[in-house]
Amino acid sequence: MSHPVCYNRLMIIETDMKEKPTYELWYLGDRCNSLVKCRESFNKLLIDAAELMRCGREAGLSVGGIEICCVSADGRDAETVWHHNHADDKKKKVATN
Repeated sequence: MSHPVCYNRLMIIETDMKEKPTYELWYLGDRCNSLVKCRESFNKLLIDAAELMRCGREAGLSVGGIEICCVSADGRDAETVWHHNHADDKKKKVATN
């Protein structure tokens, strides 16, 4: 059996993490990263998203995309705060030609 003080302490830490809203980075339908919601986290995910955009362009992707969502602490509400679709890259190239 665990020591009661340690057990309670671990439960408090886990509970605190679950009670905070997060930003999640999704790429081609997979969750890549999740960070506690703050401006620093959003900036980091934007940098990660830019790298994923570059890799997708180099690979010649024409479908799929990248999305950063804000997820509520209880996980019930999610709102897209930034997104990019690789299909938009093709539309821009056609429009400029």
